[in-house]
Amino acid sequence: MDNKLKINLLNLGFITIKLLVTFLLISLIILLLGGSPSEVMESIIYGAFGKPQKIVKTLLIWAPIALASLALLITFSAGLWNIGIEGQIIAGSIGATIIARSALGESIASPYIQIFIGLIFGGLWGLLCGFLRVKFNVHEIFGGLGLDFVASGLIVYLIIGPWKRAGIASTSGTDIFPDASWLPTLGKYNFQIIPLVLVIGSFLIIFILIKYTNLGLRLRATGINPSSTSRYKINSSLYFYYAFAIAGALAGIAGVVQAAGFHHKLVPAISGGYGFLSILIVLASSRNPIITMILSFFFASMIAGGSQLQLRLDLHSSMISIILSSIVLIWLVMRSSYLNNMFNKITSRLNLEK
Repeated sequence: MDNKLKINLLNLGFITIKLLVTFLLISLIILLLGGSPSEVMESIIYGAFGKPQKIVKTLLIWAPIALASLALLITFSAGLWNIGIEGQIIAGSIGATIIARSALGESIASPYIQIFIGLIFGGLWGLLCGFLRVKFNVHEIFGGLGLDFVASGLIVYLIIGPWKRAGIASTSGTDIFPDASWLPTLGKYNFQIIPLVLVIGSFLIIFILIKYTNLGLRLRATGINPSSTSRYKINSSLYFYYAFAIAGALAGIAGVVQAAGFHHKLVPAISGGYGFLSILIVLASSRNPIITMILSFFFASMIAGGSQLQLRLDLHSSMISIILSSIVLIWLVMRSSYLNNMFNKITSRLNLEK
């Protein structure tokens, strides 16, 4: 058998083993939490795909996760830890709310204006993180976390302050958006086509940008070794700004989907933790755009189906969060340098034999 074919088969075998080990360990965790692995998976699948309306909900959950994950592909390619993505999602949702609460909120153009304004707000919030990094040498992890707290505080202030419901100062959210400000739907199951179009369009743009454009090449070069890019007359600071602006814009659109498509109002937890989840997704996918999309859909399905665990199996709703976190952690361990080195040693022996 040809050595190249042997290596490919060996690689496939390693991946299969990793998947099996991950599945077995997750099954063990479910058993320890008092559930049945088969019943849990059956409930999750039913909750995500059991009825047309459940599929619609799954796709709507997938959209902001996918957009946030695509956003992180840009900053990760530039070597930046965009921890501030949660704040960028919040900024986009605030931009959407401004339009929904204005005179434009009753216009049929409102959802499209919200998308544009959310994109701008998210991009500006991302640029602020880039500004802290470039001008004040504040690492993006600390700057991003700080901006996340600022955005979280701002959204609570708006909800219980200027945008509070009449006679009520509650953190349950603002008034419901006017119907015209909701993302439009199709059919009796209220299928939202715009979030799907945004995800597919964003994926194609990011895939082409990263893989086939000069900008993508320079972003990757900056991420690999920012200090050496000056030799090739590449302004690393400029590409940091580019990365944060593009990522923030995509995250801002995710915020619009959450506000105008899912909640139909502004709520304190508008980001849903999707930004932090997307960080884990991009890490697990090794920044591969296609795998990122697949994983984001997988996690969205788990989240959508997880609501059935308490309804059908009387299991605590937090179990799905434990399962998702465990999956990512176990998979990252499976991809550790130790196991990769073991694989490389085996493939090296095959090459030496040749």
